[in-house]
Amino acid sequence: MLLNRILLFIVALSLGHMLMRLHLPIPFLLGGLLTAIVCKTFAQRAQVSWPKQLREYALMIAGYGIGSTFTADTWSNFLQELRGVTEATVVILGASLLLAFVTAKLARENLKSCIMGMLPGGMTLTMLLAEDDDEVNPNVVMVMQVIRLLSVVITVPFLVIWLLDAKVVGSAVSMPNHGGVHWLVFIPLAILGSFIAIKIHLPTPKLLGPILATAAFAVYSNGVQPVPVYLMAPAQVSIGLFMGMQLDAKRILATKKMVPYILIGTAFLIVVSIGMANVLSARYGFSLITAFLAMAPGGIAEMSLAGMSMNENVSVILTYQLVRVLAINIGIPPLLKWMFPQKQA
Repeated sequence: MLLNRILLFIVALSLGHMLMRLHLPIPFLLGGLLTAIVCKTFAQRAQVSWPKQLREYALMIAGYGIGSTFTADTWSNFLQELRGVTEATVVILGASLLLAFVTAKLARENLKSCIMGMLPGGMTLTMLLAEDDDEVNPNVVMVMQVIRLLSVVITVPFLVIWLLDAKVVGSAVSMPNHGGVHWLVFIPLAILGSFIAIKIHLPTPKLLGPILATAAFAVYSNGVQPVPVYLMAPAQVSIGLFMGMQLDAKRILATKKMVPYILIGTAFLIVVSIGMANVLSARYGFSLITAFLAMAPGGIAEMSLAGMSMNENVSVILTYQLVRVLAINIGIPPLLKWMFPQKQA
């Protein structure tokens, strides 16, 4: 098993390096993701898995890298754009709930399962809720969340390149060093941020904790150095491998009738994101690429890393993605209790 994991990691790292040479966005994350998908699809007898703990460590490194992009102007910009952040969150969540109702109707599936499965940015929360709720089909939730996330992570970076003429100017692993506190500060920041995030029950604490701790420290100390490439590249590979390993053929076969609706729904969410991105870009003046990555129904780490590789405004992307994730994780449990009062314990 250990040898298989080492070989898997080497293949994913090599593929990531090749994708980087081709100037593709988030190459190492995509390298891990594609390697895992191919392995799960064509080498099922190899019994390869990727430990969640390695993904957690990788998220802590990525969280520092994302948080280090914060500046003193970030908070000020957030307050100025509060209306846009609120509107963006309401629009994408409203579209997701509408799709859940349509999917449940057409696929004749449990409405509660479809709501949990369609929410963008709520994968960790919805899977935990699904495990504890006898009224929910966990297969549906898992398949909907995984296919949506994988579809967005793979398609959105390429859409902004082909449709919006974005340029990949880096790899999101080798960021310019503008000075500041030495990058080794990420160790105490990541540990402290993760610890606090776990204690206050933040979603995805190993990512959000380091992001928030690093962002606060970067603003206070006038900057920190980026994580070196020899740490960020393996971290992205580890995140991609874990994501790809979530694609379970047995679960998909058990809910295969849902797959067309999931893909169509994901495409609809992307279209809605593009529409809202045009509104935000025109109103606040940041690029359409930044606005699209901020709106895209993907993960915080993936969209922020894509923005880093294209030299976009990562603080804007992170702000919009973060507010949506927090809104889902804080607001959805009471919403579900209100919508399904008789099905709650």
